[in-house]
Formats: sequence, structure tokens, C-alpha cells
Amino acid sequence: MKYFKLTALSTLCLFIILGLEALLLMLASGALFNSITLPILNNTDFLILLIKSNVGSGLRELIAQPILILGNSSAPNEYFSALYYYPINSLFHILFATFIASQVLKKPRGLFRPLFFVASAMLLVSINYVWLAGCCGAVPGWTLDTMLLNYVFSTNVNSSARMDFYEVLYDWMTLLQILMIFISILLLQKVARHKNK
Repeated sequence: MKYFKLTALSTLCLFIILGLEALLLMLASGALFNSITLPILNNTDFLILLIKSNVGSGLRELIAQPILILGNSSAPNEYFSALYYYPINSLFHILFATFIASQVLKKPRGLFRPLFFVASAMLLVSINYVWLAGCCGAVPGWTLDTMLLNYVFSTNVNSSARMDFYEVLYDWMTLLQILMIFISILLLQKVARHKNK
């Protein structure tokens, strides 16, 4: 019964997290989501064949395929804005939802601490991949990268100075993303260890 409660609550938490992320992107982009797609299902036969013939290449291709895309689409596969959920960041979402659910079942008051909100925001910014057609190239980027690109291309005033700043940061983006994930996990562990008074 305990595992059933945890699974049900984790699923509810996951849907709430996805809903909040979608709401925030809709508010930021000004476009309502009208498309939910599961693109990984389009390539299932190919992925299975590739994994059977070459495991390494197959797994790399599997990791590179989005599982879920929530977005505003004017035509199939043409998004104005979208959230992309790949296998690895989807796993982080599931683990985060399970963490929240376990904390609700153990000590829900810990979830109302400012540290929980800071760590949660930091984790979600570092694990989400966003597509904004107006600014950000041909592929979705992680949230902070997309926000910086949007800032660089938002106006023509000092755009070259902004681009220089972005180019300096670009080489460090992957390290920054990993560091943000690591710090947010440490902060969430601190939330979990905190004793309610």
C-alpha cells in the first residue's frame, strides 16, 4: 500500500510539475500550447533495429530522441515555443516528482521552506530544454542557454556586446548546467535531512 501511495503521488507530482513548466513557458512566450506529441513513438522500429545492430549507436540515438514535446505549433513539427523532454531529463523529472512525493508522505512542512523552492527552481531550470523559434536556432537548448540567447537577440542595442558575453559563456554552458544540477541535488538533500520542529 505504501508503494502504491508513493507511485500515485509521484505521478500526480509529475503532472503538476509538467503543468507548471508549461504554464511558465506560455506566460513567458505569450503562446498557448496546442500540441502534445510523443516523437519517440514514430521511430520505435528504427531504434530497436539500430540497438540490435549497434548497441552504442542505438543508445546514443535513443538518448537524443525527445520522448515528449509540449508546445505551440502552427503546423506539424513547427513550433513557436515548446518544452522538450528527452530520456535523461525525463528521468530527472520522475526522480524529482518521487522526491516530492516521498517528502509529502514523510514530512510535508519541509516543502514549504524557501530552500526547497530555490533548489527546485534551480533543478528545473537546469534540466529543461526549451525551443523558442524567434531567437534560438535550430534545436532546443537548456533553459538558461535559451534565456541568454533570447536576451542577446531581444534588441539591437548593444547586441554585439551581448553576443560577445554569450560567446564567452557558451564554452562553459555544459559545465554550468552540470554544476547547477549537482548544487540543486545537494540543496534538496539538505531539505530532506532537515528536521521539522
